[in-house]
Amino acid sequence: MSLHNEFDKWNDLQIQLVVLFKEKDTARLQLMEQGIQLLEVIVDREGEAAPINFAERFTFIRNNKHNYTAFKQLDELFKETKKKIARLRAQKKE
Repeated sequence: MSLHNEFDKWNDLQIQLVVLFKEKDTARLQLMEQGIQLLEVIVDREGEAAPINFAERFTFIRNNKHNYTAFKQLDELFKETKKKIARLRAQKKE
């Protein structure tokens, strides 16, 4: 799966998660787990693309996936990771 597809998949999950958290639907736990695994794959594969304090933040998300704050933190990690990957690729082209 390409990075573009992985970030598109997160966008789809994120939209669904917003609704599920609003409705307090427990199905959100399964989607949160999918998002967690997706981010883990991206960061593992891209190596140095992990954002600041990634390990601590990721642990918080894993331990609190039922919590809206963990969802927001996961969303922020996806955004930061995407930006960092773009920055690293731009630097390599220079």
